[in-house]
Amino acid sequence: MNINNELISILSLIIAGLAVFFGPLVSIAITKRTLKLNSAIASKNLISPIRQQWINELRNTITELTAKSHHYCLVGTEDRKDKEYYRIIELEMKIRLLINPKEEDHKTLTLLISEMLNNLYKIGSDTELMFWEKHAAVIEISQVILKREWERVKSDI
Repeated sequence: MNINNELISILSLIIAGLAVFFGPLVSIAITKRTLKLNSAIASKNLISPIRQQWINELRNTITELTAKSHHYCLVGTEDRKDKEYYRIIELEMKIRLLINPKEEDHKTLTLLISEMLNNLYKIGSDTELMFWEKHAAVIEISQVILKREWERVKSDI
């Protein structure tokens, strides 16, 4: 019986030693994981509203550009004003600054806008037809970009 008591005492000591050694390690691992998850959640909560604001800004700028260029094309060359021309150029430059030049569809958007406006500033039935084709293409690619970015925001939430 004496040997059993000694064995129990030794095993109890070993188990207590392991608990003292591994307990803090497990606590550290759990704490690190919790901090990492909390950081990811905080990042999403911070970035999602900023991304949503960017999407709204891009949408509003594209809307104004396409609407103004549509109007500019319809009124004819006599009624075009420098102020309108300046605003269209300003909107084009704003879109270039808002988009990501590394994404292919963003590059396509800026190219289509440039082509649309080049046809807008020229006079002639061929260029007017090209303007309307590019105008429709700008709207179409914008919808694709905005939809994808919205899906990113939703997946972050």
